[in-house]
Amino acid sequence: MQNINFTKPRLHLFICVNDRSKTNGKPSCCQYITEEDFRKIKSWLIKEGLSSTIYCTKTGCLGFCPSKEDRGGVSVIYPSGRFVKNIQGVDELKKLIIEGINKL
Repeated sequence: MQNINFTKPRLHLFICVNDRSKTNGKPSCCQYITEEDFRKIKSWLIKEGLSSTIYCTKTGCLGFCPSKEDRGGVSVIYPSGRFVKNIQGVDELKKLIIEGINKL
């Protein structure tokens, strides 16, 4: 095991793209936030020159899966540790990042 030395990000956004519909038929984040949305956010961060200070990682389940009443996916942003649900697509993910930057 070896530590990796790098400049720590200002923010790190974890985006759930989990699909549990194939295993139990329940609502999933991937219905609202797709892998394509994840790629668009990564591209947007690069285009805006933010990719070296804002990290973005796609994940499996974050533990707060959408219910039948929810209308969106789940993400968490650090360093605040703020979990957000009912996210629908790229524009709302961008908004979450911008809000996170403004709170620093």
